[in-house]
Amino acid sequence: MTDTLIDRYIHEVGAHLPAKTRADVQLELRSTLQDGLAERGLDASKPEDAEGVAALLREFGEPEHFAARYQPERFLISPAAFPAFRLSYGIAAVVVTIVHLIGLALQINRGGLSLEWWGSFMGNYVSNMLLNLGLVAFVFYLLEGFKVIKPTKADPAWDPHKLPAIKDPNRINRTEELVGIVFTIAALLVFNFAPHWIGIIGWDEGAPSVFPVLAESFLAYVPWLTALWLGELALKALVYRRGRWSSVLRAGEFVLQLASIFVLYTIIQNAQIVNIAIIDSLVKFGISIALVVMVIEAAKQLFVLLRGEQPALSLEHIIERIGK
Repeated sequence: MTDTLIDRYIHEVGAHLPAKTRADVQLELRSTLQDGLAERGLDASKPEDAEGVAALLREFGEPEHFAARYQPERFLISPAAFPAFRLSYGIAAVVVTIVHLIGLALQINRGGLSLEWWGSFMGNYVSNMLLNLGLVAFVFYLLEGFKVIKPTKADPAWDPHKLPAIKDPNRINRTEELVGIVFTIAALLVFNFAPHWIGIIGWDEGAPSVFPVLAESFLAYVPWLTALWLGELALKALVYRRGRWSSVLRAGEFVLQLASIFVLYTIIQNAQIVNIAIIDSLVKFGISIALVVMVIEAAKQLFVLLRGEQPALSLEHIIERIGK
């Protein structure tokens, strides 16, 4: 039996579809084409109707284009995540640029801008920019793969009455949450696998070099910090997936705040963070200030949780209510 144009078209469409959906799409397509033939009084098996059958198939389009309707759009970075990707890479690019500008200023001060140095400098700058682009893209690829980033789909049952209020304290900024996830992952990777990257930057023949400064006593607390970051990563992922805060998620945030305060206080009391004494003192002073802010934020969070109110109150408003 000779294959008709209809058979060949359906087979070619199937060749561009994944196996799990191929049979269903081909069955649906065959039924649709048969209806189209019936409406036009055509018979795909008759040679005299071949041109009419071809006209019908031309209306459906080339097989690969028709098959594309049944496949999701593919992106390395999805449109929903692209603003966060752009911001994350922008921050990384600014850091790389500042580091290289510092190196350029140091070399100008030495008075040795040779053509060879410029070549090494620019090559190193471009390679670092590309490396950061690849790393940020890889992190977003993983987030897409693990379904942290949900694809946006049209919902025919969408209800306008469920639109959030303009002033909604539980609304999240998805871009900010996603950027927070990316840099939390970066902290996990650097402190666990490349702590020697944290240090004083120097320059040697147009390339940056790092003198590690983290003390061994501080590195002993990295597992503690890792546990905190993993908790924060899980919380951010849940908040991002849900699209808004809930009382349970706020409670989880409060627990993480308390744990962070305890870990940071323990570190500054019991460990040398940086091998250079004066820098260690400055770092501990900065962490102490951060701890004060964290304690205030935790108190604010506890007040809101106990009162069962929306977390939109400012610290001044809370103090005013306590006074009343």
